[in-house]
Amino acid sequence: MAAPVSTHLPPRVIDARAPRRQAAAPAQSAAADPAPTSADASTFDRPMDPWLFTATLALCCLGVVTVYSAGIYTAQVKYGAWEYFLQRQGVFALGGLALMLGISRLDYRIFRRFSRHLMVVGLIGLVAVLFLGVEVNGARRWLRYGINIQPSEIAKVALAVFLSATLARQGERVRRFREGFLPVILVASLTMILVLLEKDLGTTILLGALTLTALFVAGTRIAYVAAAIMLAAPVVWHQVVGVGFRRQRFLDFVSGENSYQIDQSLITIGSGGPWGVGLGAGRQKLGFLPENHTDFILASLGEELGFAGIAAVIGLYAVIVWRGLRAAQEAPDRFGAYLALCLSTLFGLQALINMAVVLNVIPAKGITLPFLSYGGSSLLVSMGALGILLSISRRPSPWKISDMRAAPKKRVSRAERAAAKKRAAGPRANVRRAE
Repeated sequence: MAAPVSTHLPPRVIDARAPRRQAAAPAQSAAADPAPTSADASTFDRPMDPWLFTATLALCCLGVVTVYSAGIYTAQVKYGAWEYFLQRQGVFALGGLALMLGISRLDYRIFRRFSRHLMVVGLIGLVAVLFLGVEVNGARRWLRYGINIQPSEIAKVALAVFLSATLARQGERVRRFREGFLPVILVASLTMILVLLEKDLGTTILLGALTLTALFVAGTRIAYVAAAIMLAAPVVWHQVVGVGFRRQRFLDFVSGENSYQIDQSLITIGSGGPWGVGLGAGRQKLGFLPENHTDFILASLGEELGFAGIAAVIGLYAVIVWRGLRAAQEAPDRFGAYLALCLSTLFGLQALINMAVVLNVIPAKGITLPFLSYGGSSLLVSMGALGILLSISRRPSPWKISDMRAAPKKRVSRAERAAAKKRAAGPRANVRRAE
């Protein structure tokens, strides 16, 4: 005989004796993304970073003016037109501005989807310049098809995108040597070797620093980074002391007997004083300072705008790096964080190396100053990269084309395949054999 249930038991005990109800089925499958709430939706499609945009625009405009002022004598002597550099740099600046604004309205995750394709394009350009490029000042770095195209500029951004996409996909596997560290370092080493064959040691060092910085931030083992530095150090040393013109630059730097280029650069900066001699009133551009509108444009700017002008330029680059790191910190995904960090590192290190060369802090390297130096491909690529940074700062809503998630494939057993094949064949005819 079943014992009666006491009605004097606490409600909690009665509920425990009652049979549990089956959990209700979810309204949607687990694979589907939930609809964003109003709080989540407010984090997307923000206005682009005004600090980053303003600093970039200021550097670009200052670059056009400085290129015109610094290169007016060279343009008249070499091309017979004093406005030659002004017209070309102005066109490139307008094109770069349109490119930057256009890319800033894209979903930056598109570059993750096509990161391998971009890397292949960058490597093809580096190989093509070795066979089809034109040689200028002993270096083969440009493809000339109406305008001079520098494939190493494209390869820098392509490597940054590839590193960001690969490290974001690997996640914690980046701490493993074979699965995480080795594939990244092999692709980066191939890129650096091709750039080094162009006799561009400065860009090679820049790419190496970018790769190691990305790996370190992604969480790879410090031992791997240290081993890569120790393996690369003898190669860099051989490239410095084993190549004639680099060895001479290094000996001039360590002995204190500066080359003509560095002497004229220091004279140009010193002539400006605190406030400069006035925009357009510089004298060193009259054939005394070589490359005054390209690699050594900071010296011409220092002569005409003084220490105040150089300090303003340094401040603008600091704003770009600061806001780029801020965009990395606030990025909605790991790829955006890595990409913003890599691009900020590129701009910061390239500007730092160029300024150090002009101020005779390190031996001379042929590397441009972003947004200021004359050059169409450099300006266009730099503005395009800033467009990616602006896109990351907007935190745009994901586009359908950016979705890399593949639909899960259902595994079918052998028995299920046989049953499906039997159903497809249809029922057999029931025919009795005649007796």
